[in-house]
Formats: sequence, C-alpha cells, structure tokens
Amino acid sequence: MEQNFQIEDGAPSRRKQGKRSLAVYEACMLELKQELKLLLRTYEEALSLTNERLASFAPDIRARTLEAAIVQSCFAEVLFRNFEGNVFWGRHKRLILRVKGYLILFKKLDSRGYPMNIKTVNVQSILNQSQVLDLFTDTDYDDEPILYLGYQKNRIGEYVNPQLVYIDDSEIKFTIVLDKLQLEIPFANQGINDETNTQIEVKPKLKGDSKLNKAN
Repeated sequence: MEQNFQIEDGAPSRRKQGKRSLAVYEACMLELKQELKLLLRTYEEALSLTNERLASFAPDIRARTLEAAIVQSCFAEVLFRNFEGNVFWGRHKRLILRVKGYLILFKKLDSRGYPMNIKTVNVQSILNQSQVLDLFTDTDYDDEPILYLGYQKNRIGEYVNPQLVYIDDSEIKFTIVLDKLQLEIPFANQGINDETNTQIEVKPKLKGDSKLNKAN
C-alpha cells in the first residue's frame, strides 16, 4: 500500500489553522519522482520555444513585458502537451499543474529563491499555505499543498536553476533543484522522442544569440 506522507505532522491541527496539508521533502521526492523528470524536460522545451518565438522580435522593438508574456505562454503550451489533463488556468490567469495531490505554480525567482510577485492578499495566502484562496473554483483544491516551479536569471542573461520550491509561513522550507538531480529523462510522453534509458545531468541554459533580455 502506498504511504501517504502528507497525513503526518498534525494534519488535523493544520486544518484548524486554515492551512493546507504539509509537504515533506522526502515524500515529495518519492511521490513526484516521475513528474520531476518531466518538469525538467518541460522547462528545457519551454525555454527553447521561448528563444524561437523571441527571435521574431528585434531587441530594440520589444515591449517591456514581452519576454515575460512569451515565457509564460511557452510554459503553458509545453505543460498542456506534456501533462495533458492535469494543467489548467486558475483565476487571475494563473497557470497551475495539479498532480499527485500537489498544486504547482510557475514563477521566476529572486536571488533568495522566492517567487517574484506583487505582495497581494492571494500571494501572501500562497506563501502561508492558506486553505482559502481566490484562485480555484473547485473546493477540492483547498487542502493540497502549493509548490512553485521556479527559475532564476544569471548576470549574463541565462535562465538557470530550475527548482521546485515549497514555502510555508513565508519561509522556504525546502527546494528540489532539478538540474542537480541525476534524472532519467522520460520519452513516453507526447512530443518526446522514443529513446533508450540514459542517465544524464542536465543544466538547461539560454546562451549566445539566444539569450533573453531582462524580464519582470
């Protein structure tokens, strides 16, 4: 029988506090083992697609928010392909992946590893794992822990450090850095070539003429 790690550590007490189920590093690594592989591939494919789309716009004519919009749209396109049936748009046009009892949002991270957000009530509720959020129309989502799939940008304009981040009480409780994991890249999903199992360490970046300009 599959063990449910999230029931541990005072789940009834968290509900009384209006908080979602607790996410645990070891449980997350085990329960999302296959999904972590595909999230890394999704990240790579989305940034590659972003490069392709941005190439249509000369740097001197790009609107300030163009890159951010293209990145989000490319993530959505690849996610809907790779995680068919588990991706949806929440309220306020938030892109959400729901898988194995977790809700995963997508955001660029600051230098400390926190999502770069305007400090709204909803954002604070996410960072505190509040059950009540104006993001979902389905009450079945009220108890599922929220994670961020985030990425950072280095000094030379490369997107690096794809990572899964769990924040509670406005503090980072754990991160899973995808490109530091030895992952067997999946090939069984749509849009992925059929090849034999290969153990590799992937560090996806955007280089040279394909570098993205600074985004919000």
